[in-house]
Amino acid sequence: MMRTIARRFSEGGFTLPALAAELNMTQDALLERLFMMERLGYVVRSGGCEEKPHTETPSCCCSGCSCSGGGIVGYALTEKGKRLAGVKAKGI
Repeated sequence: MMRTIARRFSEGGFTLPALAAELNMTQDALLERLFMMERLGYVVRSGGCEEKPHTETPSCCCSGCSCSGGGIVGYALTEKGKRLAGVKAKGI
């Protein structure tokens, strides 16, 4: 599943709810998978906060809902994630 997510990230052009539907999983399950991929070094997160997403308040990403940025989070593949997705390095 992580390889599928990484490949989809390399293609771009989706929202997390749309990707969750495409992968036939809940958005919470997808966020959990992305959290795991971040910990393993396949993706990096921007925006939001540094803590694991929680499900009590779906529009927020951190405990206590005190993060700035309104809980909007973006993800990008790392070099390790690009290798997982099978993306060739530029210039090769």
